[in-house]
Amino acid sequence: MNIEVDVAGQLFPNPFTMAFTLLVTGVLFFFIYKLVWDPARAIIKKREDYYDDKIKSADSLNGEAQENLKKSKQAIIDADKLADEIRTNAKAEGNEIKADIVSKAHKEADDLIVKAKERMEKERKELEADINEQIVDVALAASEKLIGTKDVKGKDREAIERLIEEFDHGSDK
Repeated sequence: MNIEVDVAGQLFPNPFTMAFTLLVTGVLFFFIYKLVWDPARAIIKKREDYYDDKIKSADSLNGEAQENLKKSKQAIIDADKLADEIRTNAKAEGNEIKADIVSKAHKEADDLIVKAKERMEKERKELEADINEQIVDVALAASEKLIGTKDVKGKDREAIERLIEEFDHGSDK
């Protein structure tokens, strides 16, 4: 048994088989390229564009947020300054109102003291007049008892009143 094997024929493929395999591989690559590769690249491009837009949008929003943050910080600083100014003005106004109230209270107290002194002076004069009148009445009653006559015309009363007035004016000096 001697089998003759064509080694060279088996090592090298048949040109027809090789051409057919290359043709089928080319057709497969073509269909894969048209049916899979182009749609996959289109999907990948859409995703890339989508994420690029999202990144640009996020960058834009981040810029706006940073600007708003700066504005907010400045607004807070301005509000603090305004609050300090309002507090200062309120304290000043409060102190003015306090001073005005205290001034009015002192004036009212002084007015009350003056009125009380005037009332006391008036009452003192009324009491002096009453006391003088009582002194005159007592003096007249005593003179009537001592002398035994009544002053009908009121001359004694007038004389005693003048005498008391002279004593009063003399004691004031």
